[in-house]
Amino acid sequence: MLKLYRISIAILVAFVLSPLAQGQPAPLDPTRNLHAVAEPAHTPLPEEYIWTADDVTVLRPDHGKYPWNRPELRVQPHVFRAHFQVATLPHAATLYVAGPREAHVFVNGHKVDDFYLNIDEPIGFHVFHADAASALKVGDNVIAIEAVRGRGIVSGGGPLATQQLTYGEVVVAKIVPAAFGVNAPALVISNKNWRSSAKADEHWSDPGFDDSSWKTVQSLGPVESDVDLRQWSADAGMYGWPGYKGMSAALRTFALPAAKVSHVFAGRGSFANLDALTGASGKGSFTVTNNNTTVTDADAPSLLLDFGREMAGRLLVESSSSAVSTLSIAYGESEIEALSTGISTGQQGGNYLGTNLLDVPANSVARGPKSGFRYVRIRFLRGAPVVAFKSIRVEGIYYPVTYAGSFESSDPLLNRIWETGAYTVHLCMQDGIWDAVKRDRGRWVGDMDVEGRVISTAFGDSALMQETLRALVPAGGGPVNGITSYSALWVTSLYNLYWHDGNREFLASQHDALLHILANMDAGLDPDGMFTNAKHQWLFVDWSPGLYAVTREAMIGTNMQYGLAYREAGELLLRLGDKANSERYRQQGEKTLAAVRSRFRDTDAPTYGTTWQLNALALRAEDYDTQAMQQVWSRVLSHVKQDVPTDQVVSPYFNLTVLDAMAKSGHAREALDWMRMYWGGMLAEGATSFWESYDLRWPKGNSHLSLQADGTSGYFVSLAHGWSSGPTAWLAENVLGITPASPGYDKVEIRPNLLGLEYANGSVPTPHGVIAIHVDQQKGIELDLPGDIQATVVYGSQTHSLSKGGHYSFAAN
Repeated sequence: MLKLYRISIAILVAFVLSPLAQGQPAPLDPTRNLHAVAEPAHTPLPEEYIWTADDVTVLRPDHGKYPWNRPELRVQPHVFRAHFQVATLPHAATLYVAGPREAHVFVNGHKVDDFYLNIDEPIGFHVFHADAASALKVGDNVIAIEAVRGRGIVSGGGPLATQQLTYGEVVVAKIVPAAFGVNAPALVISNKNWRSSAKADEHWSDPGFDDSSWKTVQSLGPVESDVDLRQWSADAGMYGWPGYKGMSAALRTFALPAAKVSHVFAGRGSFANLDALTGASGKGSFTVTNNNTTVTDADAPSLLLDFGREMAGRLLVESSSSAVSTLSIAYGESEIEALSTGISTGQQGGNYLGTNLLDVPANSVARGPKSGFRYVRIRFLRGAPVVAFKSIRVEGIYYPVTYAGSFESSDPLLNRIWETGAYTVHLCMQDGIWDAVKRDRGRWVGDMDVEGRVISTAFGDSALMQETLRALVPAGGGPVNGITSYSALWVTSLYNLYWHDGNREFLASQHDALLHILANMDAGLDPDGMFTNAKHQWLFVDWSPGLYAVTREAMIGTNMQYGLAYREAGELLLRLGDKANSERYRQQGEKTLAAVRSRFRDTDAPTYGTTWQLNALALRAEDYDTQAMQQVWSRVLSHVKQDVPTDQVVSPYFNLTVLDAMAKSGHAREALDWMRMYWGGMLAEGATSFWESYDLRWPKGNSHLSLQADGTSGYFVSLAHGWSSGPTAWLAENVLGITPASPGYDKVEIRPNLLGLEYANGSVPTPHGVIAIHVDQQKGIELDLPGDIQATVVYGSQTHSLSKGGHYSFAAN
């Protein structure tokens, strides 16, 4: 039985103002006032991801149907060999290998080490290292590796290179003439010149073995050469690789100490200067004394770091000890996730990336996996009897943008909702616009359909959206992201971007891609213009019963998204001067929407049953008159709530469309109340970024474990998901009332509506500059328009036409 509750608006406001809610430093985003300094020059590493030619699963013709993500399949050993020259024997040399779940490495016929990875661990990509100095000789050397493909990771998709990497059919290796943790030019690296075989011949590891009959390997290129190799947590385990940066040149880093240390367990050891972990001591190292040489992960000295809010980045450990130390670390978006070490199907009972060993070089730096988290549980396993650390911090990774947009009103809850939505999206601006920083860490255009609106109104940045839209275009056939409706959402995302930035040059560069995606959509239509899903593809509209998989409701929603995309494509093509295709797709949009109305609309009203999502989407896609909108409101949208078991399920993602529909039907005030209730509910439960899924009725004792998405529930579900950030754009569009009336805000409509607030101040970035507005119930409007913007200002019964920028004042009615 679901535990029912309703949070009153008064309670939510009180919570936001409470010390608990303000526990994280203000502002929420630690980069908001941070000057983005240039990153040190970095030369991309030359070592390559390789695998055996003609035996790569992802390149099979049937790879789309082959269950190659199952770790027990395709586990026969593959063998690799290469020659390299050594002029002078180094004093130290370290072998590094990553990719396989199991590897046996020989140098000049001498076994250097055997490496094994537990395939039950969520991260299937681990950097192994071993001392290789004694196996080297002057002159010609031979490295030989027997490897079993890796476990893979818990999510995967996107380009073929990403898929191959995420499911473990790669090896990367090098020998560095230095001690562990020291980066230096390598003696040998894996590259396209290596040879490989799927069959281990007798004596294959001997130096004199003739491998000339083996084919050269298939290569994905250097490990830092392609942004696709950093999608989907594909490289989550690569941060122990010397010299690996793992981020695009546009990204920046910052270091942040923990806000709090808790769950301190010294066991048989002891801690000194714990305050150094929060930066409170001002000086001195944090030290761990541990004289027990047989310590296990269960009884090791341990603690939990809380960084005060969701972060995107990795743990940064700086040692000041003369010996290597080993830590076990576990991340968590919630405290309980970081403390959970169990593993179960779907990761309900264990943290997403699992527990990982981190070897910290002597007097040097080590980095944990890159992910999204707030908490880190650390256990100190091995090292010197007393290990000193200069610092243990988070290394945040961020895309530098300016908060050119803003929102501040008489309601502190709405202010926090705006800020949290903006921060959630900013976290997801990484190597492309991602859905989330914990999972999937990939480019989903459905998420971007919401994120794009927020980015445009909060930051005014277009470059990352352009890069992501380009990357999402399918290289061959098939729908965007493999989901039929996502092809339509690629079109609407392009439309949204163009309407906000007015960049005709970029739009023109996507003309062929637009027609390619539209042609793929066309191929599934029947003579009436309806997508019938004849091939029984998996459909997605929302994570709500009946709105995904092969269902009637999912097909209705997909067709509505098709119709909207065709109409908006017609507008884009007209702007490009492609009149023939513009008219064709404008008509196709009308035809598709007419077919939806004819086959699925209720006979006695302009509604589609009582499903919130379908009726909200219909108001977005179609031109309803006032009377029809009121019928949709009275029959469906007036019942939007979640306080009894029979109320519907809706994700934060599609809830933006619900807010839009409520406002469009003349009920923006009720939409604002629903926003306070729903998104405010997440804040009341401690959210510092908005969650992938939410329902006001879900149990509260362990809220993270109770979240449901992707057909599962638990810690697997993301607590920082860009598709949940919609209120940030909605507040700018509906309370401040600022929307573009033509591409790039050459013309703008400003219709502020306080919706019961005493005042609201804010700004929206445009290509011409920032529009700033101050709306006060008693004093009226103060407005600053940049450049040559033409604006129509509607406030109450007043309408003003402004033909140029400047400062304007309008008295209250």
